[in-house]
Amino acid sequence: MKRLISAVALCAALIAAPASADPILFGYAAVSCGLDDPHDTTDRVDYADEVADFTTANQVCITADADETAARLARTAALFTPVFYIEPVFFSQSPRRLRPNPDADALWEYTVATIAASDVPADDLIFYLVDEPTLRRLPLSAVSAATRVIKGTFPNARILMIEAFAPDDPVAIPAGVDIWGFNTYALRDPAADPAFIRQLASARTALGPHQSLALIMDAQYTPVHAAAGLTEADMADVARAYARLARSTPEVSIMLGYTWAGGIDGPWEKGLRDLPQPVIAAHRQIGRALRN
Repeated sequence: MKRLISAVALCAALIAAPASADPILFGYAAVSCGLDDPHDTTDRVDYADEVADFTTANQVCITADADETAARLARTAALFTPVFYIEPVFFSQSPRRLRPNPDADALWEYTVATIAASDVPADDLIFYLVDEPTLRRLPLSAVSAATRVIKGTFPNARILMIEAFAPDDPVAIPAGVDIWGFNTYALRDPAADPAFIRQLASARTALGPHQSLALIMDAQYTPVHAAAGLTEADMADVARAYARLARSTPEVSIMLGYTWAGGIDGPWEKGLRDLPQPVIAAHRQIGRALRN
């Protein structure tokens, strides 16, 4: 009961916070990452043109092909801020955990050369360093070590990390991380969920002077959503709820929807582009509003 009362108080404090007057970057995962959406009948693997007119920052993934990666960066930077996913450069997935990549030094040299070949200034990128490190048992000291490498090359780099939802754990944000967020899904309204608000409040408290928050918007549809009582059409209201929360939380500098293309986790996962047109229209309206 005490925990519930505390969460309600935090929720009230959040709602009372002054709305953000600054533009909030907005975009999606799986935009320029070579993913073939299983829910369409094309062989398209890049969706930058589908989101360019209403977004300002989207995920772009590194590849083993330097020319392709440089072309991706150049192409997308002309449309929006690339959220450059570089986790494989510094970390590798073993069967049970994420570990520092023994080839990180060479891969970072490759990455630096690729950025140079793209002619995109590193200061125009957001380096998406790691996803859910604590859940995947990667020590945060390893994240900090990677941030030092990045900022040793690009002192003004913006570095993003995303944690998994863990509302009862203390929030720890490495000093080298500039933008921090967490993810959870199948909530009709995150601002009405005490556990979500509890973790958001902890994150706001943990931020350093130069740090800000990423709000991860639920922009997919899966059997988990159906089991939670959400329909595909309901995802428009879910999006509006996240947008309200972003605007009411001054520390939020970017909102990223997971996900634009479907199929990241399996063929049962629909991305936003696979949902009904009224849902997509709601996202377009949100994206255009957040730019102003």
